[in-house]
Amino acid sequence: MKQINKALIFCLIIALTGCASKEPTIITKTVFQEVKVPISCIKKMPIKPEFKADNLESALELMKYFKTCEELLRGCADE
Repeated sequence: MKQINKALIFCLIIALTGCASKEPTIITKTVFQEVKVPISCIKKMPIKPEFKADNLESALELMKYFKTCEELLRGCADE
């Protein structure tokens, strides 16, 4: 009976210390990397018209300018 107990204790010690000295191995490794995505954008902004308070046509030209700029910006951001 003493030999069986000694054998069980010996097997238990070997089982618990068998892998203790081994270095852990890395199974997976996550690497984060910045990825730059090129987008087509505005090459040149349209020329901004000058606003004249006495000429309402200049307000219309200015409104068209802002609408064009907004469309160009949407084309940049949506792609």
